[in-house]
Amino acid sequence: MPLKVTELNHWTLVSTDIPRSVRFYVDTLGATALDREFPTGVELGNTTIDIFPAVGGEAPSPGTLGQHHAYGIRLEDYDDWADHLRAQGAPVKLACHGPRIMTMYTQDPDGYHIELVVEFDSAADGQREIEKRGIQRFSLPGRPT
Repeated sequence: MPLKVTELNHWTLVSTDIPRSVRFYVDTLGATALDREFPTGVELGNTTIDIFPAVGGEAPSPGTLGQHHAYGIRLEDYDDWADHLRAQGAPVKLACHGPRIMTMYTQDPDGYHIELVVEFDSAADGQREIEKRGIQRFSLPGRPT
């Protein structure tokens, strides 16, 4: 039997202001702050995010938009998520990746990219929701659309 990874246990980010990062993930994305001494962390969508201080030579290194973490959301919450993120001052880019995936991109205060995704069982249903919002297909530069 081949070896198998069973789940994403956690991902780690470096923050210039840990309390600000925790507030963003809790207040803006609805995460739960973890009650532990070290490292500071939150749980978002059944995934732990460990938040380490930017000390010494470390600095946040969020990378490009192509490097992001994606979390599923419900269709009925999509527009409310976009409004909520904007109200919190977070950037929002609405996009789709074909007729079955409607998405939005945002970023945390240190620039880490986060994607919120609605997946459709039916391409027709997805296309209808995408067209209703006037969302354009999105692809990263240099990648096929």
